[in-house]
Amino acid sequence: MFSKILLFTSIIAILFLLTGCKLNFNQTFSDKDEEIKKELIELTKKEYGHDIKVKIVNKTIDVYFPVNNLLKDDKAEEKKLNEEIAKKIDRVIFLIHRVALSSDKKLDFYVATVADMENGNELSIIGYFPDVLKVRLLNISKNEFSQRLIKGLNKNSKAIDDWEGKNFKIEEIFLPNFLAGQIAQRIKMAVSKNSSGENKKNFFWFQEKKPKEIFEAKEIQWGLKDKIFFFVLEIPDYQEKNIQEIFNLILKTTAHVLWAYDFDYSATRVLIKSKNENKKIFFINKKDLELFRKGGIKIEELIN
Repeated sequence: MFSKILLFTSIIAILFLLTGCKLNFNQTFSDKDEEIKKELIELTKKEYGHDIKVKIVNKTIDVYFPVNNLLKDDKAEEKKLNEEIAKKIDRVIFLIHRVALSSDKKLDFYVATVADMENGNELSIIGYFPDVLKVRLLNISKNEFSQRLIKGLNKNSKAIDDWEGKNFKIEEIFLPNFLAGQIAQRIKMAVSKNSSGENKKNFFWFQEKKPKEIFEAKEIQWGLKDKIFFFVLEIPDYQEKNIQEIFNLILKTTAHVLWAYDFDYSATRVLIKSKNENKKIFFINKKDLELFRKGGIKIEELIN
């Protein structure tokens, strides 16, 4: 069924291109917000029976979806979504794509907030509409598209029994912060351990070999200032010997994402620290990072 939907949406997008309709990602409109909100709410209720709340700020659409039993087991160490709820989330996100991309208002980002009315578990999913078009046109794989979504699970006591979304706060998303968050998420997925103590599946298409040692990140902070991406990674003391491998992973991830989005930046600053406050700081300019991505500079040259 999904393949048929993907094929249909791909054909539609191709027809847009063949008929000369330009998908201009720099357009701005200001008079379609209420129309989009109304259509999405009514369509979601009519087709799937789900009640949602929708807000739009500039080029970001935020959707609030209240549910029960978001997780299979709220007390489990490794959190897993309830399968039925996961299906409902997929339906809502599909309609977000459908309504937003069919509108003549230019939207860049969507934020889907799924809140558990019983315990306050809150799942957020942030996506970029140009990425949606790319996966529909088969310009990127479904696996790559999944990696580009920023997902987070938190506890929010104010969400408990908030069916009307009274505490639903809208969040405007901007591309630089989205990319910084995406890079950090990819790094975290690669260095985190699961409940069995083994590395989670590595999703990086460019990493040919597994690290010699299992390593993990206790904390990852990220941001962007003056066109410089910065990442602060805290590791356990015993992993000091893996600095080169960790740094290699961070740079490969950063270079891949910034290249994929053709983003204009100046440099990347990476701070790796351990619990005993030993710190290693690396500063790589755009030119060197791009050379590294292409294989023109080896990791040893950047570290030394």
